[in-house]
Amino acid sequence: MSHHELPTLEVLIAPFVPGCEELALSLLELPQPHVPAGLVQPAGQDLLTAMCRDQLASGGKRLRALLTPALVTAANGPVDAARVFGAAVELIHNGTLVHDDIQDGDTLRRGRPTLWTQFGVAQGINAGDALLMGAVAGVLRADVVPLDLRASLGGLLAEALCETIRGQVADLALRDLPQPSLLDVESVHLAKTGPLFSACFVGAVRLLRRGLDAERAAVRLGKEIGLAFQIRDDLLDLLGTKGRGDAGADLREGKPTWPVLVALRDVPGPEADGIRALLRQATQGSPPSDGDVARAVAWVREVGGEATANRHLAETLERARVAANLAFSPDSAVVALALCERLARLDG
Repeated sequence: MSHHELPTLEVLIAPFVPGCEELALSLLELPQPHVPAGLVQPAGQDLLTAMCRDQLASGGKRLRALLTPALVTAANGPVDAARVFGAAVELIHNGTLVHDDIQDGDTLRRGRPTLWTQFGVAQGINAGDALLMGAVAGVLRADVVPLDLRASLGGLLAEALCETIRGQVADLALRDLPQPSLLDVESVHLAKTGPLFSACFVGAVRLLRRGLDAERAAVRLGKEIGLAFQIRDDLLDLLGTKGRGDAGADLREGKPTWPVLVALRDVPGPEADGIRALLRQATQGSPPSDGDVARAVAWVREVGGEATANRHLAETLERARVAANLAFSPDSAVVALALCERLARLDG
């Protein structure tokens, strides 16, 4: 089957969208034995539930929730267990977003006020913690998850979370580097985005009981998909199609991106030095002017930063396709291949 004959990702994941959010919230309904006798509702539970529900209602593609059930269903595997596992990955993803928003001071996400701006930093931390830990506990307690796989899948989630946290630590530290390199940024991209995608794929492999070789390929698939996501995101920012306003929003915030760094590496000179100064200025709290950002974006595109990033994205997705065909049977691999085709399109 050629790339153009594949069903679209949207078609493949659509059957698993209904009820996805409610299933995720149900995983957080854990036993509360430490409650005074006669108290109907545990103290703080209403607020905690409201915060978690508000975060999940903020939208997003729900891709991490939908990949595992789509992959498992395509191979006639245990779909109910796959839906629970996917919902748990989505909870973890949202927990990390809550914490990221606090650390970055972001006041909006997906066009809505971030959780911490509504409930305060302290309660935002609490809600993020509940989303992270409730996901693992939910999988460990889910009757629909095969008993012999619960510990394995719970451990997979915990490991992915720890590596994602490492990525956030590296991301924050990156901002203090005077001249971050392409390798620095790629290391952050892999650690922040790859682990949860790898969890989606490895979780599907385990539920389908495809063995260790398939698991290794699934990890490679997650790494390539995570990297492709970030390169694509950086390209969307450069093109102004990321949904954050004009092109170069990341430059304006002092965030080094893949196309910018490859241009700085490949074409040294006064223009490159000027963009480095612009990035330092932004990280020090002095955003560059719209004109400076526009000129920097034009230079990055003119000297080949965009073209090189596009080539790297294509190469990364080709490696992902190879890993997908090693990790899954042809019926399931179609889902991962459709994801690759979606990431190859720079249309938001």
